[in-house]
Amino acid sequence: MAGEGKTGAPETAPGTAGLITLADKFRRVFSKNPPGLLPPALSAVFFLVLYLFLRFSPYGALAAFLERPYSTRFYDRRGTLVQIVPLEDGLRREYANPETLPPAFTAVFLAAEDERFYSHPGIDPLAVIRASWQNLKERRTVSGASTITMQRARIIDSRGRLRRNIFSKMGEAVNALRLEARFSKQQIMDLYLNSIPFGFQTEGIASAARNFFASDISLLTPAEVFCLAVIPRRPAAYNPLEEREACIDAARKLAERFAGNPRCSAAFPLYAVLDGGDWEALRPRHFTYPQFMPHLIRHVHTRLMEAYTRGGSGGFPAEYALSADLELQRYAEDLIAANIRRYASSRLSNGAAIVIDNRTGEVLAWVGSADYYDEPAQGQIDGVLAANQMGSSMKPFLYALALERGWKPSDVLADIPSAYGDREVYIPRNFNNRFNGPVLLRTALASSLNIPAVDLLSSLGVRNYASFLVSAGFSSIANAETAEEAGLGLALGNAPVSLAELAAAFSIFPRDGVALPLRFDTSPEEDHAEPVRIMKADTARLICSILSDPRARRLAFGRGMNFQTPFPAIFKTGTANQYQSIAALGATPRFTVAVWMGNFSGATIMGRTGSSLPAAVVRSLLIRLQDRPEDAGFREPESWIKAPVCALSGMAPTAACPAVIDEYLPLGAGTESCTWHVFRDGSGIGAVYPPEYQSWFLSLPREGDVDYAAAPLQIVTPRNNYSFLPSFGSGSHSIPVEVIGGAEEELTVEYSGTTFTVTRPFVFFLPYRSGRHTLTVINGSEIDTVYFTAE
Repeated sequence: MAGEGKTGAPETAPGTAGLITLADKFRRVFSKNPPGLLPPALSAVFFLVLYLFLRFSPYGALAAFLERPYSTRFYDRRGTLVQIVPLEDGLRREYANPETLPPAFTAVFLAAEDERFYSHPGIDPLAVIRASWQNLKERRTVSGASTITMQRARIIDSRGRLRRNIFSKMGEAVNALRLEARFSKQQIMDLYLNSIPFGFQTEGIASAARNFFASDISLLTPAEVFCLAVIPRRPAAYNPLEEREACIDAARKLAERFAGNPRCSAAFPLYAVLDGGDWEALRPRHFTYPQFMPHLIRHVHTRLMEAYTRGGSGGFPAEYALSADLELQRYAEDLIAANIRRYASSRLSNGAAIVIDNRTGEVLAWVGSADYYDEPAQGQIDGVLAANQMGSSMKPFLYALALERGWKPSDVLADIPSAYGDREVYIPRNFNNRFNGPVLLRTALASSLNIPAVDLLSSLGVRNYASFLVSAGFSSIANAETAEEAGLGLALGNAPVSLAELAAAFSIFPRDGVALPLRFDTSPEEDHAEPVRIMKADTARLICSILSDPRARRLAFGRGMNFQTPFPAIFKTGTANQYQSIAALGATPRFTVAVWMGNFSGATIMGRTGSSLPAAVVRSLLIRLQDRPEDAGFREPESWIKAPVCALSGMAPTAACPAVIDEYLPLGAGTESCTWHVFRDGSGIGAVYPPEYQSWFLSLPREGDVDYAAAPLQIVTPRNNYSFLPSFGSGSHSIPVEVIGGAEEELTVEYSGTTFTVTRPFVFFLPYRSGRHTLTVINGSEIDTVYFTAE
């Protein structure tokens, strides 16, 4: 059904055959005229000129009328009616396919409006004579002579001109001839049945059947069909919902006239034998229009309207088969609404969810808010499309870029106090305000540590990462200013993106690094965009391995019940700064689920519910989806092999390494033996940390040592061109200094005209003095200098 374009325009026009058709119509009407009224040759010229005028003369109102779209019927993937979208003015105008329309339907409407429809050329002279005589006799209008074609012309012209007089009637007649010259009788009948005004914001027989009898056309009884046929004459007087008896009385008279026509009664005997029981059984019913999936249908309908306005091929669809599953949709809606109610005391008012089929990119569920009709909570805002900071849920893309650039899951990242920038200093912190020292890349991602992520982005470059995100489908940050404004905070998801973007991009990982655009219908795959490779398949498989590793996430999440499923699944959660929104992602090889919770007003969530809440919803949806066929687990990377590594250094383990794990290493790549663990005479095994871990190592009592001389002399704090405020540091009158590296145990310090020495560890404080300063440190033959300002 999706893609079946249908506007008011008939499928084809009669073309050159119209001349013969029109001529035949006129000849049948005027066959009793005195012979020789026009010579044959002159008659042919007359009909040719008449046809050309009627066929090709400008008729702007007709063009505008034919461009009118129909109300679109939306169905879910199982064929359940989800919603019928009215036109902009609230009018419901569904399309009824004449090929599937019961033949009796047309016959009844012809009996009601224009019995000689197939015999006249758009104007019925006999009807004109009859109506004129009856009106003169009664000295008032008691009968009309409008044909169905003239009625159609009147409806077309009434959109720009509503005055009714002799001149408008003449115009209707001319335009009726124009219609007859342009379209076949069947096409005119199609136009008529699909645009008859029934009043009450209802147009066309399909909408009328639904509005007055809560029925599809194919299910109407003969009595209901006769009722529909009389309503257009006087919609208010014959409205069966309000004036049942008056409508039945008029319909009964039409049925009797229909039965009295030998051709009609012979062709449709069931319509010719109605009795009192048929009319007694007639029960008009209000139709309750379904309003399921409001956010999704609004989004899809807007896309369809934009494509139609741009002149897309195929016209506006009268029917659209959504890829979404109403049963799954309602389950997701209930999950979101129930959790929002449960945590309302935490000032949590809304949530959104989207479910994707990874094989096709089809959207299976789209929940825009907890309650579409909740005005105080701004329920009509679509949380799937609204841009929000998604926090750490963005981190997998940063680590994917790192793997693409040559990093390995076994590489060590420093989770230590760090500062970035100069005048505007950025100091990232982990969610629990702890520092874990050296951590493997796998653990840093799975446990969602902030400091290693920021340090990684600092190495990769903000612009490079932003470009990678755009290629993965994050159009929200395509603006270079957005990435620049986010800065290193981009590593922690501080650039607003939509849940739809996030879910589509996350589905790249279980899809082996290939991106597919979101699909909203079930049309054949060849009608959609080609898949695009964003990253190597092995990169995507490594990310899936990390995000499905319960051991690696234990550092931050413990056993994490919300991440436990009876089948392979990957998870990632995120919390925006100040708990303004919380998000969670989950995927199996077959499906991807994304959930956001928060407040459209931007209000902070109280009670620190954390991302475990949306994670629980994600888990429930993934388990529900397991009713469908599921692929095996995530595939192993092809160019990597699992090998033992030291759990601390990520290097090849030695006999001194107390903990060894299996990790993916590139095929054929050699691995240096661990230098972080050594045997000590009489004291067993000891750990020796690189010098950059000096401050972390000294912050708490720890076992092991720091290899101070393993790095060149470097002033870590203050950074070059730093600016201090008076309250910065351990007191309002001191400036912290940390120096690492150097081969000697003593350090010479030159500061503001004074010189002094310190011994390891090189961590000390300088007196606070306003102004621009130079700090120089000397260790043996090595020297390092920084410049900073004290405000």
